[in-house]
Amino acid sequence: MKSAGTSPTRFAVAVRYLAPKLVQFAFVIWATYTVTFLLIHLLPGDPLLAALSVKGGDATTTDPAALEILRAQYGLDGSLWDQYWGHLIQALQGNLGLSIATGQPVGDMIARALPNTAAVAILALVLGVVSSVVITYFAYVTRWGWVRNTLLQIPPLGVAIPAFLSGLVLVSIFAFGLDLLPSSGSRNPLSIVLPAITLALPVGAIFFQVFSAAVLEAMASPYVFTATAKGLAPRTIFLRHVLRNSLLPSITILGLLIGYLAGGTAVVETVFSRDGIGRLTVDAVLARDSNVIQGIIIVVALVYSVVNLLVDLSYGVIDPRTRAALSGTAVARAKDEAAVEV
Repeated sequence: MKSAGTSPTRFAVAVRYLAPKLVQFAFVIWATYTVTFLLIHLLPGDPLLAALSVKGGDATTTDPAALEILRAQYGLDGSLWDQYWGHLIQALQGNLGLSIATGQPVGDMIARALPNTAAVAILALVLGVVSSVVITYFAYVTRWGWVRNTLLQIPPLGVAIPAFLSGLVLVSIFAFGLDLLPSSGSRNPLSIVLPAITLALPVGAIFFQVFSAAVLEAMASPYVFTATAKGLAPRTIFLRHVLRNSLLPSITILGLLIGYLAGGTAVVETVFSRDGIGRLTVDAVLARDSNVIQGIIIVVALVYSVVNLLVDLSYGVIDPRTRAALSGTAVARAKDEAAVEV
């Protein structure tokens, strides 16, 4: 009897927590596609003629039959409503169309560029988070106030300095000056280091703002006062109590940071001449390739939504307060339903 009653309760808790997250996930993807499609087609001029004008030779074609063939090839024929549903159905099937500039499948172009961007983004996220935690740790355990204040003022510089400027400075020092790291390209494994550091500066600064605020809140909690009264060292208090309780609320910012990294690599990849989603986006905008632009935005929105969904799910699993709240609500509802049946 107990196991039979527990299973529906757990299922109800999972459904109650997952359902709004999945609805939000689907809505974000649909809204992103719709807004992108409308913005592209609301721009003045014909998307096909605009893209062909950049290519040169095909831009001067005036043969209506040839234009209609090209429109059908790139999915730009029919009414706006037909194009909307046609592209949406193809996107749901994993087909993002053909590039107007190159004629290649958009999905293949994104698949080739995505691993390079993902490698830089993951390394930048790790460097940014770890550096923020380390700086906060030393600021917490130091006995000198001026050292603490100096350390706390370092991370905000990552947001204040533009990415292109910090990238150029890093290239001048480590590539041209010291000749330790390559300045461009993506073939050399070490070429990922400078772009990752450049992106890690703003990422670490953003994470630091949230994490340091959580640390200050944790420091004012009763268990920290109790640990201090027992004579525990500041390092022990930070590692055993403050760090764990401060990282928990900081998890929510990771989804936003990954979304920022997914769409914020254009400047870095351009500065370091590195192939990736950001550089592909810049090339597509310059070529006025609407199919590639739309495909990239959809993929970035998909990555952002998936990461945020995973972060929300992990937060619900890790945070005992969330589990207790959901379980308590589900149990209360089950008891109410049982009382009504009786």
